[in-house]
Amino acid sequence: MKQKAENPTLLYQPKQIRETARPTIAYEHPNVMMYVTSIKENIIRYKNKKPAYTQHDEYIKNLLSDENTVLKQQCDFIVSYISEAFVHYSVWDYSHAYYPGRPSQQTARTDAMEGTSRTLPTLAAWLHANGKSNTIIIGLNQQPILVPEVLRKAFLAGTNPQHKGYWGTLHHCDQRVCESADLALALWLSKEWVWDCFSNNEKCQIVTWFKQVNQCETVDNNWHLFVLTVQLVLKALTGEDEVQYKKYERVKEFYVGDGWFRDGAKGNYDYYNAWAFHYSLYWFTQINPDFDSDFIKNVLSDFVGNYRYFFTEKGLPFFGRSACYRLAAAAPLLAAVDLRSNNISVGEAKRAFHCNLKYFIRHGSLKAGLPTQGMFDEDVRLVDNYSGPASSLWSLRALNVALFCGDKINLWEAEEAPLEIEQGSFEFDVPAINMKVLGIYETQEVIAIFKNEYIAEQSPLSRRLLAQSAWRELKEKVTGRADRPKNNLLRKGVTCYSSKMESFF
Repeated sequence: MKQKAENPTLLYQPKQIRETARPTIAYEHPNVMMYVTSIKENIIRYKNKKPAYTQHDEYIKNLLSDENTVLKQQCDFIVSYISEAFVHYSVWDYSHAYYPGRPSQQTARTDAMEGTSRTLPTLAAWLHANGKSNTIIIGLNQQPILVPEVLRKAFLAGTNPQHKGYWGTLHHCDQRVCESADLALALWLSKEWVWDCFSNNEKCQIVTWFKQVNQCETVDNNWHLFVLTVQLVLKALTGEDEVQYKKYERVKEFYVGDGWFRDGAKGNYDYYNAWAFHYSLYWFTQINPDFDSDFIKNVLSDFVGNYRYFFTEKGLPFFGRSACYRLAAAAPLLAAVDLRSNNISVGEAKRAFHCNLKYFIRHGSLKAGLPTQGMFDEDVRLVDNYSGPASSLWSLRALNVALFCGDKINLWEAEEAPLEIEQGSFEFDVPAINMKVLGIYETQEVIAIFKNEYIAEQSPLSRRLLAQSAWRELKEKVTGRADRPKNNLLRKGVTCYSSKMESFF
């Protein structure tokens, strides 16, 4: 006899998080002068724009389809693929890179800064792993890339107010605050080959630029992590402790249990847990091992205890924003192995990471030298307005962790272990976020179901992905500023997500 379910309002009581007023973000409310600046920067972008670097797209796709090529070799070739394209697109001593693709709401110059800031951590992680014996990446075109030189030039140009490539004066809620975190991480990772080679004056110049984040307000969500990353790196490099610990305590207020963070008081539960919260917190433990390490290790372990069930050989139940970051989904699994979690083995983490790379890249997710603006191929429906041509390089975050700790955790030599879905069916709840997770062994499908609505008013039409109109596309091309419909399915009322990923075709 079937039992009637209890009243769900009695079952789920979400954690109450103190709300704060959302700051006014300039690029969300553009005025005439902002449009003028955007058009001007768009013209500069077209002047510096180079042909799409597609020479090696089929090669990298075929490489990830080759079952005889081991993970280590595949990762090395991805690094070569990314690095070679970066050199092709970069300008002004590698301080910016004008990649092809749809613009963000910021200016084309900020988008080009992302081209550098989101690539340098990969170069630096590679250098950290290989620099004792080799500091030169050989591109797929067989041309050498002198990694320390690229990094040194980028940092000196980007932080020099007299240089054409200067990264500029930071403002409140500035996208460049976000980018400063990746730049700081790259500087820390490459310390021995880059920072240690700078003169005192050069170091002062670089520190002065980074310290701007100390006076910048941010949105009250995962953005606190960016400021903290910069401050922790500066402390590690200079000994000056200007870490804003209150920001870290605020991040901990977003923690709701079972390893999950809410992205602000009214934010989402989504994959930003993987590639923002736990990714950043992992680096905190590496930059400063004494920085609240017990909390960070415990919540990461709790997270992967349920999150590892999401992975299949062919996709994962994706929900939330920033679909173009999908290659980074396995980052917390690798981090958890490095932090010695008992909830995942290196073999399982390796298989999840490897399957995730292979599945998406085999289906066209690397093109023109970077991850596409979509889930598989380019898909403008999935490009958030805050995302620009190079934003998808955050997809490299799992690769960054793998490069950094791969030798330490024996990632490259370990045998892959079966994923949970490859061993049998399962069903369990994640109470903290009111989610049910189902695994069907026979179809190799994982389904994540939120058991509460995000919005009250919805209809079948409201739950679809909207296409950009021809007028909006034309306006976007002229102004160089994103004007696309919002397509976060969580915010449209979709509560069920399958690893078959049918919503994204």
